[in-house]
Amino acid sequence: MARLYKRSKEKGAPWYASYTDVLPNGRRKNRRVSTGTPEHSVAKQVLAKIQSDVAVRQHGIVDPVADRIAKESNRPVCEHVKDFKNKLKAAGRTADYITRVEKHITKFAEFSESECVGDFNADDANRWAATLKDGGAAARTISLRLTSIKGFSKWLTEGEKLVRDPFLSVRKPNPNADRKYERRMLLPLEWQWLMTAVHDGKAYLGSPARDRQLVYRLAIQTGLRSNEIRSLGRGSFHLTDKQPFVKVVSGDTKNRKVAHQSVDIGLAADLQKHLATKLPKTPAFALPSEYDMAQMIRFDLKAARRLWLRDTRDPQERAKRIKTMFLTPENEAGETLDFHALRHTCGAWLAMRGVQAKVIQSVMRHSTITLTLDTYGHLIEGAESAAIQANADMTAIPAILAATGTTGGCVGFVPQEGACSPYRDATPCDEESVTTLKMETKKARLPYRENELDAASCDNMRDGARSRGGRTRTRDQGIMSSLL
Repeated sequence: MARLYKRSKEKGAPWYASYTDVLPNGRRKNRRVSTGTPEHSVAKQVLAKIQSDVAVRQHGIVDPVADRIAKESNRPVCEHVKDFKNKLKAAGRTADYITRVEKHITKFAEFSESECVGDFNADDANRWAATLKDGGAAARTISLRLTSIKGFSKWLTEGEKLVRDPFLSVRKPNPNADRKYERRMLLPLEWQWLMTAVHDGKAYLGSPARDRQLVYRLAIQTGLRSNEIRSLGRGSFHLTDKQPFVKVVSGDTKNRKVAHQSVDIGLAADLQKHLATKLPKTPAFALPSEYDMAQMIRFDLKAARRLWLRDTRDPQERAKRIKTMFLTPENEAGETLDFHALRHTCGAWLAMRGVQAKVIQSVMRHSTITLTLDTYGHLIEGAESAAIQANADMTAIPAILAATGTTGGCVGFVPQEGACSPYRDATPCDEESVTTLKMETKKARLPYRENELDAASCDNMRDGARSRGGRTRTRDQGIMSSLL
């Protein structure tokens, strides 16, 4: 029975409507909604409209699914964002990730002045991306923001909250097209000075010097990211095993897979001493917020440079050092250093020490070997020249002749004196050389032939091949190919 009632006696309180709705499966459900008006006459009209819509759906005049989608598309954006956050949480996304996505969606809704998700459209998304670019945002930054709103719209469409995906035609920029910052690696000598400075340093941003030193060592050995290290607890370390390692659960890794990163015995021993004072469920390290990690390492890098400059008493040497960019956040190539640069240093050092690319891929947990080679391939010392030399050795004429058991010139040909290539300006060998070559090849590769291959036999084999039209490759044809 449909009726109107009030929940509050306060002046201006809206009327509420109570009615029985008909679901798509035929079941009935009691519902209560606000009419949004304190006027009784207007509230009666709203209730009448609601009852009319129920009757239309009940008799199949209106598709109930389309009607539900229409209602969902008119709900406020903030209500859908709450449901989307629950979906991300159920999928195992981290709290930082969920907060970042919520911020991106909210910023876009404010920019496009969208009160409900039905107001979303591709033009506003492209205009937002263009505004971000004009404001100096890098392609990677714009891509991350578009990823957030595109993921949100895809979820709305799949959950039948929108008829179609409004951002399906929106294209994200290539994050590598105009990277605002290129990270640099630490030089081995810079690393030594950094460790010395941190060892003698003091607490910074609530992080003790001892914690920072262990974190830097762990990052540069394992390639773990900032958020992965921040998620570690005492139970994440397996340091008494034959091969000590650190375990990062799938919910805290970028690729959503469990990571087992090995550490050396020296670091394992220092970590054991450090973790002995930690409670089981407390973080392994005292670190600043995610956005202050870069500031933290640059603070220690600055201290290391001061220490390096004071290391010499020679005025000329000191003046020379001041002019260099040793132990500075940015190097001569314009590459910058932040905490993630320690991960980059891990892969770069492995490449420079000649570690196989497949091993580097495993340590860095890259999805493809192409990503590993694109990032660190240029650092594998001598790899390109070695490959060219190996290719030259394989294609060299002596190697071909050695494979056939011969020691002379090219099969059937000898290069003229002064020729630039063994295949250029060649003249046929004399009859005696050809006969000798056939005999050597017969002994080396054709032991099953009873008789010597004379010129007549070769001619017969050629004629046989021509008569068959080259359709069938016989054993004799294979023998001829090795001789000619």
